[in-house]
Amino acid sequence: MNRRSAPFVSLTVVFLAGFLSADRMQGQALNMDGQSGIFFQPWAAVVPSAAGKFGGPTVSFHIVDAGPVAGDYLNVGVEEGFGNWLEFGFTRSNHTDGGDPAISPLFNFAGMNIFNVKANVLSANSHGHTYFPAISVGGVLRTNDPFVSQSVAHKNAANGDIYLVGSKLFVFGNKFAFLLNGGVRGTNAQKYGYGGNTLNWQARAFGGIAFPIPIKKLVVIAPTFEIDQEPEKIKYVPTATLPTDLIYAVRISRAPDSRWSFDIGTGHVGATLGPGINIKVNNALAFAADFRL
Repeated sequence: MNRRSAPFVSLTVVFLAGFLSADRMQGQALNMDGQSGIFFQPWAAVVPSAAGKFGGPTVSFHIVDAGPVAGDYLNVGVEEGFGNWLEFGFTRSNHTDGGDPAISPLFNFAGMNIFNVKANVLSANSHGHTYFPAISVGGVLRTNDPFVSQSVAHKNAANGDIYLVGSKLFVFGNKFAFLLNGGVRGTNAQKYGYGGNTLNWQARAFGGIAFPIPIKKLVVIAPTFEIDQEPEKIKYVPTATLPTDLIYAVRISRAPDSRWSFDIGTGHVGATLGPGINIKVNNALAFAADFRL
């Protein structure tokens, strides 16, 4: 690596959660479940902390305008790290009602509780392999999930994910870098719990890519894309078929020592799911803010 590339490398590494330097002051961004990631899917990174110690907690806020049928989702969470290899946290998901008299009753409930934990089991470039990704395992538990099940079965549900994820930052010269992310999760949650439960546990793939762009050593702007495979069916609504999620976002953080980040995004989450079932969630608008204390 030449000297000219060093400033660019340091900025991209700071923004993308510090895969190459455990003791660097790092920015962090959390997903809707409260763990380090994009909007839905997790990354292999964990919130920063010193070896053998707890770090400062990262707090997050997400708001999603999911349209006139599903309503709005507002998530507030806190994530803690330990030893720069473990993170865990809690997020409370809140919800405002939609206005469709036929379909909105499936979603018009207060929200759910979300618990998460993730452990980094292999760091990037391990054993001298330059292109080896960081690898992490983790899980999510969602309790008191009222969506769909409360309306149909008149009871809340519990669901969750167990996943394996790998992330790797690639840097080319001093002009271009990108982060690849991918993994597989076992889940019984539909739309990460916002669509209720599935008929049974299934293995689903996910992946994402981000392109960090430093702007005059002040901020880093990163166009990001994620794709999340969803189970096709939803419990209690057998005529509905759910599509894969496609999320387009831009993340902004301060450089080089970023304690905060902002995300804005949209995506294709679902429209006509079956005869007479149009949830109108395509082109939903989402905003997120994260701050490490």
